[in-house]
Amino acid sequence: MTKRKVMIRIKSACLQLTEPFWEEETDEFDPDECRFEPSEDGEMPEPTELLTEGLLVTDEHRVELMYEESEMSGMAGSVTTIGFDRSAPGLISMMRTGPVRSALVFEAGKRYSNVYETPFSSFDLCTHTLHIENKLLTAGTLSLEYILSFQGTQSEHCSMEISVKPVKNLLSEL
Repeated sequence: MTKRKVMIRIKSACLQLTEPFWEEETDEFDPDECRFEPSEDGEMPEPTELLTEGLLVTDEHRVELMYEESEMSGMAGSVTTIGFDRSAPGLISMMRTGPVRSALVFEAGKRYSNVYETPFSSFDLCTHTLHIENKLLTAGTLSLEYILSFQGTQSEHCSMEISVKPVKNLLSEL
């Protein structure tokens, strides 16, 4: 097992959708209707960016990227682990432990139901993954595009771009 300190940059954006997608998915679901598009005033969703230190843990079977959440993310005290098996790089899990707990699964074209727990309440949510590009081990990047649906309320079209650089290489790039 190899553990390396890394700097992690996460850029994410979400666009609230007008239609909820919580109901059971059918063949009528068209992901092309859920692409990011400018609003009537031409605005795209403003991405948020997080830069944090974490660990990249690898062994012959599994890859995991771990980092502590901050107050900026609204999940201070929680630890997020994003991982995948080397034999299935298109099946990504995102586990959060601590005051905010969740287990999300991302697989292109698939829908997964999950429970999201906060100190205040728990609620059901669903992820429907539109696209994954996993180059974490070759180029240090992982891209996810998905629909996130909160039962009974709203749906959001989300994108997440994760880039990772070894801490030792960071100083030489400055």
